[in-house]
Amino acid sequence: MENLNLLVSGVTLGAIYALVGLGFHLVHKMTGVIDFAQGDKVVLGGLIGLSLVQVHLSEIAVLLLIMLAIGLVLGVVYDWVVIVPTYRNGAIAAVAATVGMSLVLANGRALVWGPDAQPFPPVAEGRIDLGGVHITYQSLVIWGVLVIVALALGILMERTRVGRGMIAAATDPLAASTVGINVSRTRALAFALAFGLATVAGVLVAPITLAGGGSLGISLTLKGFTGAILGGLESTKGVLIGALLLGIVESQIAAFLPSGYVDPLVFGILIVVLLLMPNGIFGLRRQLA
Repeated sequence: MENLNLLVSGVTLGAIYALVGLGFHLVHKMTGVIDFAQGDKVVLGGLIGLSLVQVHLSEIAVLLLIMLAIGLVLGVVYDWVVIVPTYRNGAIAAVAATVGMSLVLANGRALVWGPDAQPFPPVAEGRIDLGGVHITYQSLVIWGVLVIVALALGILMERTRVGRGMIAAATDPLAASTVGINVSRTRALAFALAFGLATVAGVLVAPITLAGGGSLGISLTLKGFTGAILGGLESTKGVLIGALLLGIVESQIAAFLPSGYVDPLVFGILIVVLLLMPNGIFGLRRQLA
């Protein structure tokens, strides 16, 4: 049963990484930018959620809807303040700006909420015991939200006119503009959705990771990005599977080796996979012209 409990723990950990990784996937596929502030947005969401819980807003459905609304607004502001001024100089400049923004968010939240991690009450208390296998309701909520988010993103990108227009705008902005697609608006929508996902994820994962903490944002960014790259950044399914595999492997390594060995081994596995499959497990194989 110990192995099964480790598997459950790994799937929950992987689901956390997947929620971060899907933010990378969404922004990259719809704008061409890799947003390295995604993990810090998740941490910010957890701290905002903690502030709301402290004023007795504890109904989980209401809390998640409010966090989504806050994230959408913050995402539009983020696009306007960070991305628009830098994107004029190309996607690389925008990526560099997101790295700087991650530092701004990390230091800014420390000024407002303090530098130390803070406990966050579970969004769902209790657990299910199945013959010695323990599954917390907290994990079930995370798994459920992940499935909903993944399905919603898949439908948005592949089956809606808005999603296809956003992908077209990222692939060839000039051509998209000539057929009537508002590139600036689609980019703002992508960053709004990604920030909304991050703030919702922050509330869900804070009971496990704690809210705040100096290096948590960097850790979530690296692990979420690693999971996304491992599975294939261009594929929603790939991001999900890559992040879940990362969480399972990490939990297995952590159970048998000292904590200092975990991250080097995990990233070593990533390097090996990318040497064999440069676009990830489910990545698109690009043909060189």
